[in-house]
Amino acid sequence: MELSPRALSDLPGVRRQIGRIAADLAAGLHCLWLLPDDLVAAGYGAELHHTALYSSSERLDLPAFVEAEEAVSRLPEPIGWPTDDLPVLEDYDNGFTIDWEPDIPQQRGAPPRSALLPEPVGSDLLGRLAKELSVTPATVIDSLTEPGRPWRPVIGIRAWEEPEPAGGPSEPEGERGREIARLIRSLSAAVKQAGLVPEDRPRLLVTARVGDLPPQLPDELELNLASSAVHWWWGTLDRLDSATVVASVAMTSGHDVHRYGERLRDRILRSVRDEVVSEVCGPDPVLGWRLSRCWDGNVRTLEDSLRACLVGRLPDAQGLTVVHPGLGSGYRPSVRLRAAWARGLLQSWDGRARAHPAVWCAEVRDPEELGVLVSQAQARILLPWIEDVRRRLALRALAGRTGPVADLVARYVERVPAEYRTRPEEAFQRIEVGPMLSACRQGHLNLPREDRQLLERLVLARNVLSHRGVLFDRTLRTLCDELAGFDERWSDEN
Repeated sequence: MELSPRALSDLPGVRRQIGRIAADLAAGLHCLWLLPDDLVAAGYGAELHHTALYSSSERLDLPAFVEAEEAVSRLPEPIGWPTDDLPVLEDYDNGFTIDWEPDIPQQRGAPPRSALLPEPVGSDLLGRLAKELSVTPATVIDSLTEPGRPWRPVIGIRAWEEPEPAGGPSEPEGERGREIARLIRSLSAAVKQAGLVPEDRPRLLVTARVGDLPPQLPDELELNLASSAVHWWWGTLDRLDSATVVASVAMTSGHDVHRYGERLRDRILRSVRDEVVSEVCGPDPVLGWRLSRCWDGNVRTLEDSLRACLVGRLPDAQGLTVVHPGLGSGYRPSVRLRAAWARGLLQSWDGRARAHPAVWCAEVRDPEELGVLVSQAQARILLPWIEDVRRRLALRALAGRTGPVADLVARYVERVPAEYRTRPEEAFQRIEVGPMLSACRQGHLNLPREDRQLLERLVLARNVLSHRGVLFDRTLRTLCDELAGFDERWSDEN
């Protein structure tokens, strides 16, 4: 079971980008939506195009060109009795005495399937659009830009379904997507000449891969701000989308995300697991869906589970060195990164350009990047817990002090405020877990054995996470046990 195209198009980040596309179309602009190759190859492109197109009330989804042989194969098999199998009753007596010669029908076979085909349509884009508009190809542009025309549709074109050009790439007419580029330019020029206001303009929604269009077309359209807008699948998804995918896996598998009676320890472990999946898979929701379904939550099995989810997706080693993760600049990949972006090896997520896990999984075993991402995910969940427990331990430690609070503040609290002697109890709340543990060992603070043991776990966990280390399975479970036990003790006492 995979992430469905409908589920992908319903993610918050995708809906946000579709909303921007709809706003540009409503403003009378042509829109070009560029998708990575792997999204289209996996079957998600058609649903994304459909969702964006249907955001407009007036629309025309241009059918793809179908070869004659393919059209014949799509015809259904004849239903009913073939006429060759029907009996002919030559000596039938109907009981009447009127004398006439019986009119015996001639036996005939079913018509050839090719006769059931509709009128053939040319492969040229303008010819198919003319058929949908019931005009001639020569009058398509004039018909769409005619003043006072009541129907101004958004015309949707899926560029990857357009036929290959007849000539080779070196021929003048052999460049892929040349007809789409010509249609966009012709409509823009005709609209400008007719002086149509934005609400009266015909608009194109072209959903494409970078290889489906002339290389210079996206940059050309971005310069023509008055007539067109270019949208890239770059930074479309963020952390909220990844978390949504992970949560939806729990719902579809029959396990409620917030189960009644779930222990606090298990809840923390589940939160860490879900965050690790979101962090590791990042902007690839399909990979996040797979990993969330197959990984058991143990750090030692994470890499093997990740590689199992990447079967068939590990790229060739050639060309991987050009992928340099870093800051995600702007709203589109730079020119030197577009080849890697088109292959699905690079994507912007949370404002940073990130290499796909397939890149570093293909290079080495036990990749360093995996450990860094796991550490970041664990820190995102556990550090707030550590801070919350630190505050409560500081309150409890005041009752067990062996000297003046002001002296404890001066000795163990970093960045002491100037007025700490007037309000020492308030300043003591800033004490960190490390100095608090030192104060306990020096005999200046008396904490129960369970609290001191928890404090040692907190110091260890924070030091590991602060240095981009990973809390492995046994250490992580012990920490979660200690956190849950302290929360229970605190609740009983308060």
